[in-house]
Amino acid sequence: MKSDGGYSRLTPWVVVTLYVCAGMMWLAAQASVLDYFGVSLNRQSLPWQMGLFLVWLLVTALVAFCFMRNKQKADQRSRETAQELDLIVRYAPAGMARVHVSNAEIIWANPKLAGWLGCTTQSLYGKDFRALVPADDKDEIALQLERLLDGRTHYFQVLRSCVNVNTGKVTPVLCTTSRVADSGVDGPIALVCVLQDLSEMVNARKAMVRSETMLRMALEGSGNGVWEWDAQEQCLNFSSGMSALLKYQGQNLADDFDYRKRLHPEDAAVVRQQLDQALAQGSQLVVSARLLCFDGMYRWFRARGLAHKDVDGQLLRISGLLSDQTASREEDERRRLASTVVDNTIEGVVVTDSRSRILSVNRAFTRLLGFTEEEMLGQTPRMFKSGHHDKAFYEALWAKMHAHGHWQGEIWNRRKNGEVFPERMSLSAVKDANDQVTHYVCMFTDITAEKEREQQLDFLEHRDVLTGLPNRAQFTFMLREALADAQRTGAGMAVIFFNIDRFKDVNDSYGHSIGDEVLRHVALQMQAALRSGDMIGRLSGDELCVVAPLLTGRQAAVDMAERLMAAAGKPWVTPDGLSVVVSVSAGISLYPEHAQTADDLLQAAHAAVYGAKSRGSNAWCFFHEDMTQAARERLKLEARLRRALDLGHMRLYYQPQIDLHTGRLIGAEALVRWQDPEEGLISPARFIPVAESSGIIGPLGLWVLREACRQGQAWRKAGLPDLTIAVNVSLQQFLLTDLVGATNQVLAESCFPAEFLELEITESALAEKPEDTLDVLTRLRGLGLRLAIDDFGTGYSSLAHLKRFPLDILKIDQGFIRDIPHSADDMSISSSVIALGHAMGLKVLAEGVETREQLEFLQQKGCDYFQGYLCSRPVPVDDFTRLLEKARDGLPLVDIEVATEHVMI
Repeated sequence: MKSDGGYSRLTPWVVVTLYVCAGMMWLAAQASVLDYFGVSLNRQSLPWQMGLFLVWLLVTALVAFCFMRNKQKADQRSRETAQELDLIVRYAPAGMARVHVSNAEIIWANPKLAGWLGCTTQSLYGKDFRALVPADDKDEIALQLERLLDGRTHYFQVLRSCVNVNTGKVTPVLCTTSRVADSGVDGPIALVCVLQDLSEMVNARKAMVRSETMLRMALEGSGNGVWEWDAQEQCLNFSSGMSALLKYQGQNLADDFDYRKRLHPEDAAVVRQQLDQALAQGSQLVVSARLLCFDGMYRWFRARGLAHKDVDGQLLRISGLLSDQTASREEDERRRLASTVVDNTIEGVVVTDSRSRILSVNRAFTRLLGFTEEEMLGQTPRMFKSGHHDKAFYEALWAKMHAHGHWQGEIWNRRKNGEVFPERMSLSAVKDANDQVTHYVCMFTDITAEKEREQQLDFLEHRDVLTGLPNRAQFTFMLREALADAQRTGAGMAVIFFNIDRFKDVNDSYGHSIGDEVLRHVALQMQAALRSGDMIGRLSGDELCVVAPLLTGRQAAVDMAERLMAAAGKPWVTPDGLSVVVSVSAGISLYPEHAQTADDLLQAAHAAVYGAKSRGSNAWCFFHEDMTQAARERLKLEARLRRALDLGHMRLYYQPQIDLHTGRLIGAEALVRWQDPEEGLISPARFIPVAESSGIIGPLGLWVLREACRQGQAWRKAGLPDLTIAVNVSLQQFLLTDLVGATNQVLAESCFPAEFLELEITESALAEKPEDTLDVLTRLRGLGLRLAIDDFGTGYSSLAHLKRFPLDILKIDQGFIRDIPHSADDMSISSSVIALGHAMGLKVLAEGVETREQLEFLQQKGCDYFQGYLCSRPVPVDDFTRLLEKARDGLPLVDIEVATEHVMI
């Protein structure tokens, strides 16, 4: 008797019962045998009984032996089966557990499941299986368990997760649950759960999804879309990337896309021809055409496809890729344009191979060098060597090329006609994928004109452009060198400071152009009267200074001063025959008698000139400590100036600034005036130096700044046109006050926009302390206002520093404008200054424009703005308001087009 599983169901009690029944049957059989042979149950039947008993013993022993043999074999098979099951459970790749039905406690578990959970098998006993191996859908598990227990199903499968208690790693598993019944008991007492690791399957699925995603991204990222024409269904199918290619925003591209209607009319015939040819020959279809995208624009596309046919040659479908060729076509066009640009650029371009043999040149190269392209092909650039550079220069050039793959610098080459010229050259190496040089590309520009400009700029940096004399910076340098020589040799030295007497009267009487010529005449005459080794420079508008080394004694200094004064007093005759005579006053300081340093000697001579002027014109004076008269006068004027500032006697006048291209008002320069109740209008030339030397310039400059911003905002509120208001900043105000903080405060108080405020800084402020100046200008620029350099060309600034400053406007000094067009020098200087300003990215404003000829000259040279009497003198607020009202009506203040002397005010 065996169970459904093939195992014996005989128990010991069944065996005993069977054995008793067999004995009783044997006794019955024994009685039947004795009766058959006629043997009675007495003593004579004892042998029979013994024989039959022995037979019984033998039979039963044989049966017992067979039974025991079978039992041993069954036990052996049972042990083998148990061992096999134990090995399967222990080493199976699946996790297994036996779980109570009622509370889901784990009765036993195999090592695989324990490993997934991060526990030992013993520690799992009694743990809640549901907590260690949770499932997402608990209601589904309850339903499946109910069906399992009532016999409607033998097992069920659900997805669960094994959570490692140590690492938190989650292992997805498929849990197969079946019931287990106790031996001899029909009802289930436990559940057996077999868990299969789905990690590889999940990872494979993720990898497949990732691969599909990457393939789709690669396809879409490459700018390609997949299309298919189904010949059976007569319809198009597209990949998702096609919508982006065709700029489609709808839901069903296949229904909305009709390629016949969207083909460009000029491309339709070509596409049909190539499609018919590909179908007839069975070749790949490759066609480029323009398609009308859904955003209304035609774009270039390339379609590549292949026809698929059945065994009978019937067309099934055509499938392929569509790529947007618009960008590549545009790139081809750009390359064509680039090639055209290179061929037509003003820079010379030459391409050589790795051995420096010329492969190609552009037209500019042949024009600049004078050779034809045929003469240069196959040659090396050594044919252009000028001999200006030695072997070390070329060795250094190629050493840098080999190290960095690029060289840039200046080099001198020779044209075909033998002319040697400078050029700025850029040489680059072209390398292949293996980092090997395949070509060299050289670009160069003829910088002959630039070198000439550099020489001119160098002259402007160290020389006064009006007289050609050393400017203040250069003269101070020369004075220090001469003093060092005197200190080293112990020789004496004199510094003689000259100031032209009443030079303002010359300008006011004859005009500034005549004044400039007189100043040049005085400088030339004094320079001609110097001894060998003497030095002269122009320090400001009407101030010249001479350094006389090896000059000992007062009489020698007096003799020299009088000789120079006599030279300066020689008359200058105008082309019209007008004779102009000026005199000069001289202040003399001696080394080592009066001062020990260059600055002190210069200051002493400057102070002495005031003593000379106090004696009248054409006088000289030595420096001495008792020079107090001029100081007292300045103190008196200083006191009056302080009271005038407190009592509100200061006024602002405004001079228009005009756009040279339109004649319209674009700005105004605010100019301070002193309206004294007793003396009347006092010139700024008289009180500004006192204000600067006394420190009043600080509050005075602040008042001007505040009043200009207040008035500018008042004009804006009145609806008048916006304009830039320029305010002058003196050297002392710039260096000795918190100009940035004061400006910021004034802008905040007046609400005047910073972009309409322009501060004009003189060249002396830029040259005094360049680093401090750069810091202040940078902070001012940070406020948003504009910066201008005033009276450019008077010889104070260093162009080396000037180019570093964040400036917006360069104002040409009026001394270079007033003699145009009669002075070729002034025109040349003005042209250079305009070119310099534009080269530095600045707008240029010319001051002192008084005639139509000057205006036309400035227009021709590209000057941006001007101010001067041609438009208007500086006027009070009311008069300037009327100018603004005219500008509001759209009327130009100066008729730029009509060449007349008419001034529209």
